[in-house]
Amino acid sequence: MRTLYVNAVGTEKRVAVVENNRVVEVFMERPGEENPVGNIYIGRVTKVLPGMDAAFVDVGLDKQGYLHKSAIPGGEEKQIHELVHQGQAVVIQVVKEAIDTKGPKLTAKIEISGVYTVYLPHENMSAVSRNIQEQERKLALRELGNGMSGGFIFRSACENADLSIIEKEMKQLQALYKAICATNGSPPMLLHQAKSFLDRILHEIPLHTISHIVTDHIEMQQLIQTKTKSDITTLYRGKESLFSAYHIESEIEKALKKIVWLDNGAYILIEQTETMTVIDVNTGKFIGKGRQEDTNLQTNIYAAKEIARQLRLRDIGGMIAVDFINMKEKHHQEQVKQVLRDELLKDGAITKVFSFTALGILEMTRRRKRKSLRDYLLATCDCCKEGFVMSAQTAAYKLERELLQYRGSDYEAALVEANTHIQEVFQTLQSVLDVHFTTRMTHGFAIRHLGTKEEVLRLKNQ
Repeated sequence: MRTLYVNAVGTEKRVAVVENNRVVEVFMERPGEENPVGNIYIGRVTKVLPGMDAAFVDVGLDKQGYLHKSAIPGGEEKQIHELVHQGQAVVIQVVKEAIDTKGPKLTAKIEISGVYTVYLPHENMSAVSRNIQEQERKLALRELGNGMSGGFIFRSACENADLSIIEKEMKQLQALYKAICATNGSPPMLLHQAKSFLDRILHEIPLHTISHIVTDHIEMQQLIQTKTKSDITTLYRGKESLFSAYHIESEIEKALKKIVWLDNGAYILIEQTETMTVIDVNTGKFIGKGRQEDTNLQTNIYAAKEIARQLRLRDIGGMIAVDFINMKEKHHQEQVKQVLRDELLKDGAITKVFSFTALGILEMTRRRKRKSLRDYLLATCDCCKEGFVMSAQTAAYKLERELLQYRGSDYEAALVEANTHIQEVFQTLQSVLDVHFTTRMTHGFAIRHLGTKEEVLRLKNQ
């Protein structure tokens, strides 16, 4: 079971997912950076690419979207120019947000999600979640889907829900899609906004897997209770920020570093590049008590479990190469590979684990829908142009949270060292104190003094 920590105090909203007392996922949302995944637009085809069997579509976002012919109904048996043409208006949905230089990935095979089901208007099938084991229940749900037009995926929440409630939602989703298609307007235009930040979290993390939710905002507590229709949420009232109090902040900071120490003294090194991620496993301080082959196996098993967690926590996607410590025995390689696969079953992203190469490198891929944690929180260093430092946005939101800890105190003002980029972002946020800046720091920030306005101004002018 999982515990969710919802940090809603402050401008940036954050949710941490904890399993077995370990942080495994972090979700964040900033104003103006709402995730478009799931949104439905009427877009305009701007360019058809026969050589790639794809088209670019303007949906009104910063970058044009990419639509492959396989993502168009009937596209498997036709060429892209037979499906769309330049200037054509198309109803599409975002399935992956823009990452780096790539625009959002689009599909014309629309899906509309509810609490219990996912409606696929262009399909003619019924599928039931693997988490539902009872055969009679599976049969009843399939019959329900077969009795309606379009396709339906029955989510795990259907396991104990009343069939009449499920059927009601199915009809609502059909009506919603009909209303979306009937909307008049010139492309590009948003037709349907999929979900709020909280709705997306509760969609990705099934409610029946959540045992407890902790939040620091009373309105958020009430909203969660309304949406979950349960009393599993408690309100955190401490002065210290929620993520700091529950040691989540430190886990996020660790996830931005290359080296991850394991409990047994071994460590893994994670190197993210533009084309792939390379992970190196080292014995470190772990000596073991048996023969070298057994020590290597133990270390690799420890590492496989942690690698699966780090991929989720850092939201690393694309090609991944893992250099485990050399194992001479093939059945040990298979054992480590199976441990990794078992741990990845907890991951909501689609992953594929392949085989060990002749050099002992394990190859795998992981599909993600958003930026990695590093790309979201860090920026390329202006000085060396190679390393990464805290971005101005990240620093400003962090400063806001740190100052919020002094709300209700006797302090009136704060003297903060930060560069002009951080100051510009912070000016758009709300502060509980009167903040005055100096610009001595190149990266990050430092709170130099807390006190009265007169004290802070005097120190600033010294």
